[in-house]
Amino acid sequence: SARCLRAFAATGRAGGAWPKAPGVTQLMAQRRWNAGQESLNNVMPDKKHFRESATPHPLRPHQHLDPDEGPIVELMHNHVWSQEEIDLRLGNLYQHKPQSWSDSLARGIMYSLYRTFNFMTGFKPVNTPVKAVEWRLIVLESFAGVPGFMVAMFRHFRSLRTLERDHGWIHTLLEEAENERMHLLVCMKMFKAGPITRFLVVAAQLFMTPMLAMVYIARPKAVHRFVGYLEETACMTYANIIHQVETPGTPLHEAWAELPAPALAKAYWKLSDEALWVDTLKCMFADESNHRDVNHTFATMESDDPNPFVEKHKANAINAWRLENDGMSTNIGCPKTLGTKDEELPELKRRLAPDIVNA
Repeated sequence: SARCLRAFAATGRAGGAWPKAPGVTQLMAQRRWNAGQESLNNVMPDKKHFRESATPHPLRPHQHLDPDEGPIVELMHNHVWSQEEIDLRLGNLYQHKPQSWSDSLARGIMYSLYRTFNFMTGFKPVNTPVKAVEWRLIVLESFAGVPGFMVAMFRHFRSLRTLERDHGWIHTLLEEAENERMHLLVCMKMFKAGPITRFLVVAAQLFMTPMLAMVYIARPKAVHRFVGYLEETACMTYANIIHQVETPGTPLHEAWAELPAPALAKAYWKLSDEALWVDTLKCMFADESNHRDVNHTFATMESDDPNPFVEKHKANAINAWRLENDGMSTNIGCPKTLGTKDEELPELKRRLAPDIVNA
């Protein structure tokens, strides 16, 4: 191999003589060696074209992110929202009507916790203090990432225990958990968590996680319904915050109206360079509305039913790949860019990922 030849050459030069066969002079051996080196270099050209390639290496730091933050590992492909999708969801705050006694119980518990949480954080429908919103978002997102991961863990163990497939639920649940965690990390780029906030984060995990686990063992559908109602309240919170930010004269408008979106948010949601913090809040609202719909759907299904959101995950991956490969962003906060249109998706799937069309 090339490595062995180079090591052999170094050994020969270190000994003061070029390697040669019997009857070959030193000059002849050196000429033969030089010819071999030239031939070897032709076989193994310089790797400059790899360094100058336009294709980004998966471990290379993202252009939006600060290199001091450390290496960024590729995340699951979240849905890249368009302005039209967000406007549609903001105009329709869906609320599920209970269909059974367990639905009514889950809704009653959730909305009782919601009102208690409003009182504890000082959250009001109008003129909410900025600090109250910061505190609320950190605590909310720190807990919202728990149910998806916990349920995915139970389903993972169930699949191993029964020696049967999961029918695609685990991926959706893990994507939800990671998405909520990214919400928290984005908030931490904007806010600071004090000792009381950190205590509430830990207390919420220690109290709610075992409670949800016990309920899931006994009645899985009830947990999904509870999370669906949780996401409904999250949608209400984000919609109210967005309204206050866009309403002149409110404390949130004065503090956040012109605040730029953090680099992490631009990278995660493929936002434009001109995107504002309120655009990030709109993406977070849209994510919560998607989690609401997913969990309300799971609450109506049996545990061995196939996941109806698998094709949506594939579409999200294709869309995110296209935007990143073309150096584009969404049209949120920047009207000159576009996302993938629904009518383009079948042809795009055939062109970019023909192996998953019939999967």
